[in-house]
Amino acid sequence: MNKEIILESLTRALESWVRNASAAQLWQVHQAGGLGASIHSDSDVVQVRVALGAPRNALSDIGKTDGRLPVTEAFLGKSVATWGTPPPQGSPVREQWFLSNELAQEHARQYLAAEIGEKRDVLARFVDDWMMRQGEAGSP
Repeated sequence: MNKEIILESLTRALESWVRNASAAQLWQVHQAGGLGASIHSDSDVVQVRVALGAPRNALSDIGKTDGRLPVTEAFLGKSVATWGTPPPQGSPVREQWFLSNELAQEHARQYLAAEIGEKRDVLARFVDDWMMRQGEAGSP
């Protein structure tokens, strides 16, 4: 198994997940993290599936902001557009605001994509842990 191939497959799967995640899934990651992935390798064919709610792992905190709204290009680049004043953090109305605000969702996607790119060491640690478990599973 080639670690780089698995790492690239994981990166692509995470990037695809970010592009296709629902607003509710983005909200969940933004609030509490919880990303996980399953990797299946058969010779040189690697398949990675990203999911939410997996057991705690190296990916669990990627994208987690505890509800803060970090500024990204999605916000800065839309000088005409505004997302209005978000409800206070911790307010039950904040989730509804996020789920109905496409700019906030675009912003969350951009932030999450940037985190995936910046935290390559975290992705590598996830792959290392997976490879170690595979080695243990193959041991007599």
